[in-house]
Amino acid sequence: MDGPALSPRELLILQQIEAELGSDQELERELRTMRTARMARLRRTVVARPWIVVTVISCCLAVSFALLALAVVRDQPVLLLAVVVGWAAALAMLMVVVTHLRRRGRIR
Repeated sequence: MDGPALSPRELLILQQIEAELGSDQELERELRTMRTARMARLRRTVVARPWIVVTVISCCLAVSFALLALAVVRDQPVLLLAVVVGWAAALAMLMVVVTHLRRRGRIR
């Protein structure tokens, strides 16, 4: 260290911070492997950039309504099936995320 030595009070505070960080199991695991978990990375991205969520949901809604309109106008059951499968996949993914968050105690 190039600067002046830490005072005894600063050393005590530094030791307390290190002790708290040492008890964090998730941080310890991430530092050991030196890569972040996918869900943690996704969560940080969504929190930092909420406009991404709005954009993705808007695009999904626009595509599903366009497919639904095409299915009704052209009377093709394949397009209607595509809309149903898309919504079912979206609901299944939502249920997986909610179940995962419940297990981790994030929501009640």
